[in-house]
Amino acid sequence: MKISIYTCARNVLYNDYHFLHMLRHHLPLADEIIVHEGFSTDGTYEAIANLDPKVRIIRSDWDRYTGFDLIRYAKDEARRHCTGDWCIMLDADEFIPEWSFEELRHAMATTDRRTLAMTVTNFYGNYRVCVAEPARFRWPWLKVNVHRNIPGIQLHGGNAAGVTAEGEELVMDPQQAVCALHHFGYVRNPARLRQRWQARRGRRDSAPSPRLRWPGWLFDLFPHNWLDPAIIPALALYTGRHTHTVLADPNEFTRDRMQLYYYLRCPIPAKVSGE
Repeated sequence: MKISIYTCARNVLYNDYHFLHMLRHHLPLADEIIVHEGFSTDGTYEAIANLDPKVRIIRSDWDRYTGFDLIRYAKDEARRHCTGDWCIMLDADEFIPEWSFEELRHAMATTDRRTLAMTVTNFYGNYRVCVAEPARFRWPWLKVNVHRNIPGIQLHGGNAAGVTAEGEELVMDPQQAVCALHHFGYVRNPARLRQRWQARRGRRDSAPSPRLRWPGWLFDLFPHNWLDPAIIPALALYTGRHTHTVLADPNEFTRDRMQLYYYLRCPIPAKVSGE
C-alpha cells in the first residue's frame, strides 16, 4: 500500500509556518509528499527543493485565483499529482503524531470506507497550551482529510479542509476519526498571525476575505496580543504527549515566550487588553 501526502505552500517562511519541520516529520509515514508551491518570494522553494527524494514539488502561478478559490485550487492541484493508493491532505502547520502512524496505516489497510478523519488538537502560542473550545471561533476540531486515490474526490469548506468521495456528504462525525492531528497554525509570529486573521476578517476561519489588505509592516508594529481576553477563556494547558519533532526543537514551537503557559498555570487578576 502506497501512501501520498499532499500539501501546498507559498511564502511559508515569511508567514512563519513550521513547514520544513512538517515535511521532515512525515517522511517515515509517506512514500511521497507532493508540495504544490506558488512561486514564493521568500526562499520557500529554495528551502524545500532538495529536502528529500520523497518530496516532489510542482509549481504554478496562484495569482489567477483569490480567496477560497485559491486555497481549493492549490490543494486540489497537489492531490491530482498523487500516485499513492491512499492520500492524506495536510496543511503546512499540521503534524500527525508518530505514535499514530501505524494505526493510520492499519485503518487504511482494513477499512471499506473511502474517506477517514482525524481529531484535531489546536495549539496556541506555544506547544504547552491548546484550545479547549475550538467551536467558539469555528476553529478545526475534526478533519476528513484522508481518502483513497480514486476519481470523484472533492474538497469542501472555506479552507478546503475536508474531502468527500463522489456521492457522499461531508459529515463531521468523531466516530470516523482514526487518529490524532496536531495543529500549530496559532503558534506563529504574532504579527503574521494577526495579519492572517485580518485577511480573513477576524478569527473565524469561515469568514470571507476583506476588500482591503493592510501592509505587513503595520502588523509588525501592532502584533497579536497573546493575552487577548476574547481568547483566553477558550484555552487550557495541554496534558497529552508531544511529538518527537516538538521535543527535539521546543523553541520552534514557541512564539509567546511561554507567556500563556505561565499565565494559565498561575492566573492573576491582571489587566489584559484586546486588539
